Amino acid sequence: MNLIHITHNPFIVDTTFLINGQSPADGCKLSSYKESRLQLWVEKLFEELSDLFNGDNNFHIVFKGVESDYLDIQEAAQAAIASGMRVELEWIQTAPTEQRLEQIRGLMTKAREHPKFDQFIKDNNEIRQSIEEAFNRDFDVYVVATMSSGKSTLINAMLGRDLLPAANEATTATIARITDNDQMFERFTAKRYNRSGQLVGQENKVTLECLKEWNQLADTKLIDIEGNIVAIRERKDVRLVLTDTPGPNNSQDEEHQRTTMGFIQDSRRNPLILYVLNATQLGTNDDRNLLGLVAETMRKGGKQSKDRFIFVINKMDAFDPENDEHIPDVLKRVEQYLAGIGIHNPTLYPVSAELTRLIRKPSDQHTRKERGEFQRMADMFSEEPSMDMLQYMPITARVHRALKDKEHSDLMLSSGLPAVEAMIDEYIDKYNFPHRLKRAYDAMTRAIEVGLNEAELIEQLDQDERSLAHLKEEIMGLQQRQERGFDTAAYKDKLEREGKDLPPDTEKQLIALEASIEPVLRQLAERFNNQKVSVNTAEIRVQEAEELLQFNHKKLVNAYEVLFSFTQDAIRQDLHDEYHRYIADLFKETGHLQLPILEGIRKSVADISFNLSVEQDDIQEERVVIGEREVSDSTWWNPFSWGSTRTVNVYGTETYVDLETLWQERATRIETEFASLVQSARMEIEAGKDRLINQYVAFMTREFDLKFAELLESLREKTTDREARERAIAEAKELHAWIENFKAKLDSTLAI
Repeated sequence: MNLIHITHNPFIVDTTFLINGQSPADGCKLSSYKESRLQLWVEKLFEELSDLFNGDNNFHIVFKGVESDYLDIQEAAQAAIASGMRVELEWIQTAPTEQRLEQIRGLMTKAREHPKFDQFIKDNNEIRQSIEEAFNRDFDVYVVATMSSGKSTLINAMLGRDLLPAANEATTATIARITDNDQMFERFTAKRYNRSGQLVGQENKVTLECLKEWNQLADTKLIDIEGNIVAIRERKDVRLVLTDTPGPNNSQDEEHQRTTMGFIQDSRRNPLILYVLNATQLGTNDDRNLLGLVAETMRKGGKQSKDRFIFVINKMDAFDPENDEHIPDVLKRVEQYLAGIGIHNPTLYPVSAELTRLIRKPSDQHTRKERGEFQRMADMFSEEPSMDMLQYMPITARVHRALKDKEHSDLMLSSGLPAVEAMIDEYIDKYNFPHRLKRAYDAMTRAIEVGLNEAELIEQLDQDERSLAHLKEEIMGLQQRQERGFDTAAYKDKLEREGKDLPPDTEKQLIALEASIEPVLRQLAERFNNQKVSVNTAEIRVQEAEELLQFNHKKLVNAYEVLFSFTQDAIRQDLHDEYHRYIADLFKETGHLQLPILEGIRKSVADISFNLSVEQDDIQEERVVIGEREVSDSTWWNPFSWGSTRTVNVYGTETYVDLETLWQERATRIETEFASLVQSARMEIEAGKDRLINQYVAFMTREFDLKFAELLESLREKTTDREARERAIAEAKELHAWIENFKAKLDSTLAI
């Protein structure tokens, strides 16, 4: 049997393979996985091993890593075994991520107790923001669905009480964000925000009736709720934020569909999406459009892109095996429906949210109708083995253990929803914790680098008087070169004259996005090709076209928003590199002195952060729709109104409508709308680039000059005053020793 050792570190994303005790050759496929996240290659692992051993499919795998990654290896092994391979697994367990995050938190507290190290963190906005983000406990789960899926019922079941309105029409015109707080046992608080983002309502003990009333108010944009989500355990390092997104077919607010689409398209934060499907009613246009976007998003990433979409198939209680309505057949139909849209091998979780809700709702609060429904479902789910939803779910051994620990009743487990809730916990462990741990580690490491640079710089002052005299001369020379080195006016003139190109990847993506609408327009043109149809058919065809065009318009807007953020990051990096080139030019004449301290000065100057991200983040918060605040009317894009139905009505007295003529009259206007969007997006991306460049110029003429002058003046004083120099050197050596000890402890948190 072939022995394969795999050690995977998800925090620094590093993998080592040993094949029968030997490292794989450089050209081997496994070697290319060294710096890739396990979820990107695990599904191909056994196929690659089979090729490597020329079809000898007997493997003993020894995996060293965290449990969530081992479970992915286990899942891939099960698929390999099902295909005829012989696979044995062995797991060498390492410390869980949650424990490591707690260790870093303790180190962080200790670091802030050191006044000098604390100052390094305070002085660098980038470090401070990264630390704050890493220790932000909030984890987003978005519940997405079209009308009549039972989405509100599902959320109420998770809350353990009837709080959200659950009517069958599209009444949810707002976004409801529910933050878990296990300390609030018997009540939920709520705040209502209007379309300007102002707090206009507040309740310390909110009720269903109150939320119904708020939901109907035309100016309500967001309802912020806080209370105990009984289905999810609150952990010290994680607080669930469950967001009930409005249905994309809700006509009360055009932004709702784009907001929901944005959650799906968010490949940067990768929030978890619970996509709720109505098992009794598949195939609405809204579902197809939105699921098409899900399929596209899933194709772009690795395993995480698949894992973050949980398809909850609701209303399974509507099927009765006694009437030949069998659950496997229902799930097969759902699978075929999703495959037709481009979602292959989805993770399906059949549930009866209504049964879960009624189990969790105190029986003495059941209405007469609910008592009858509960009895009917309880009998069916208890008496029919095929109605145990758990048997149809692809859940891991870890989820099985979690469900067992919660000691649910058999009826509760059969309803299926507790397994979905346990899957949320597993996703947090697998993806959210490692990402946050690495963010915290990187931020702390950056602070360490800054601290060590400063300590080493001061320690280098321990030189003879001759070297110090040379140094004083060079410090004066640096000051003079710096004063004449950055000519602001000349730099601005150069930028205006030559410009600064957008990053190549941005141009490539812009071209791809500009071309992406052509296939949609071609597809629609074919549907309107040379046909004479009834007025009713024409109206239906035009309505379908309008929905598709609006959907693609919003999809394009979101894609441009993502590209804007990507471009800003790329330009910041470009400016960062330019800044370092400037520093290198500033010091290139110092090489003849061969003084180590000059390298220390160069490093310290390179560590001065120009903080462009802070100002630009403020700009982005004003312009990116995140579903929590109304976006200003002055946004760069304008949702367009097609008005197609009104135009079709002109033909009301005719017996037919010529679809080709109908389309030709509108095609030019539609193409113009999309061309306008493309132009506006490019202009906004260019404007964002110019803003960053202006901020960079401002930094070089203000902050850099000031900080560099302060650094040189401080060194000049220390080279002149022997006592001050000796005191500084002693303090620097002490700081150096403290940081090195701290760094060793920090590195241990990421070790596998």
